[in-house]
Amino acid sequence: MSLRLRSWLIVCFCACAWQAPNAIAADDDNGWRHETTEEGVSVSLRNEPGRDLPVFRGVGKVDASIFEILGVLDDSPRLVEWMSNCIGSKVLKQVNEFDRIVYNRTDSPWPVSDRDVVLSATVQASMTKREVWCRFESTNYPAMGPIDGVVRMPRLRGYYRLQAIDETHTRVTYQIDADPGGMLPDWLVARATKQLPIQTIVGMRKQVKKMRGKYDEFVRRYDPAQGGKIPEQFDR
Repeated sequence: MSLRLRSWLIVCFCACAWQAPNAIAADDDNGWRHETTEEGVSVSLRNEPGRDLPVFRGVGKVDASIFEILGVLDDSPRLVEWMSNCIGSKVLKQVNEFDRIVYNRTDSPWPVSDRDVVLSATVQASMTKREVWCRFESTNYPAMGPIDGVVRMPRLRGYYRLQAIDETHTRVTYQIDADPGGMLPDWLVARATKQLPIQTIVGMRKQVKKMRGKYDEFVRRYDPAQGGKIPEQFDR
């Protein structure tokens, strides 16, 4: 993600001075290895025993405030315009202001079957750190059963982490841990792990630019600097 849910959308900013987070960090000591850097997005992988697909993450800068990015994430029908390989997305249930159940479908090249997944998403934010975590995880939802010809993913979990650099720049981390189900050719796995985070963050940059100004009402609603109100229960 959207993997885009309103549960990702209520942000946690203080009306105090902004502080920039550290620059894009080097890989840590938890098994991550740097794979590539393209278009300003650093991609790292971590292998997990018994899994065909490594955990992967991309880190890059987006020239927009957190509130602008959250406006893009909130606009579920437009997910297909920028999310890599996404050909379908719809909200199945609005749990509350912060949480949703959502359906996503991912296109796969022939002869590989498309994948789909039902996700539960929520948000965690820190007012003091000026960051928001948009987390999502696959879940069972009987009202949205399997579709003929489409492989339901056994596991998908991940997050967007948005960290303010300043009022108009945000560090975005996008991480995915997935079991796509079925058999996948090695070339497809290799391409997906390298290109998905790059295409997603680059797509986000383009969508923010394309939609700039169209989410002003959303921004005013939640941005304290513009008189918005952030629910206290959102700061966890």
